Amino acid sequence: MKLYILRWNPVFSMKYEYFNSQMNYLREDIIDDFDWSIRDFEDLEIGDMFILAQVGTGERDGIAAFGLFNTEAYTDENWKNENDGTNCFYADMDIHCMISHEEESNEKGSLEEVLPFCAEALEKNFPDINWHKGDSGVLIPEKMTEPLILYLMSHILPLEHSTERISFTEQDDENSLRIFFAQYINGLCPKFKQKIINTNKLVYKNYKEGESIDKSIIEISEEIFNRVTLKKNSPIDDFVKIFVPEA
Repeated sequence: MKLYILRWNPVFSMKYEYFNSQMNYLREDIIDDFDWSIRDFEDLEIGDMFILAQVGTGERDGIAAFGLFNTEAYTDENWKNENDGTNCFYADMDIHCMISHEEESNEKGSLEEVLPFCAEALEKNFPDINWHKGDSGVLIPEKMTEPLILYLMSHILPLEHSTERISFTEQDDENSLRIFFAQYINGLCPKFKQKIINTNKLVYKNYKEGESIDKSIIEISEEIFNRVTLKKNSPIDDFVKIFVPEA
């Protein structure tokens, strides 16, 4: 599993009106046709993660969405010049969360709730990533991946429901966000995953307790979670307690 950063400039491509309509669809779990251009297409695989960054809008730049790719890269008409006969690489995506940085969103939500996802905050925590410009579909170095996902998790998981400016798919399941982050942790956060394994009691799914367990088969469950109340300022150890290791 790998993490890519996609970049979106609403001046040149998808307009806010469409983005906001998709935020509403996301809450009803009916987005099914999202795709984006990919520069580092060679090693992209189904199940890799993406972060979509809004760029070119100054103070409103920042993380606008994240989720997983559901196809490998494929070619289609170049979105910049559809009539010149050139192609570029794309991949389809499953969006798990969308964040609106529009100055006046359709629902007039406060910009304060998205401050952790604005470029100014991201630059302080992840200065090696360009949050204002650059190519789309660029592979994020492995050393940055885990801290970035934990940062997202610490600000997203305390939300129990979608807000005016932050939407995620409910899927009729109150644990939907925890399921998504369990996937990210399994694939991209080895240190945090090990901390979960060391902190929580192992659940035996296919083995009986007392048998010798190959540690490589231990995964963070996407079905079982501990009941933990989270706040926006909860320490990372509180997030460790949410997840259940399973073998």
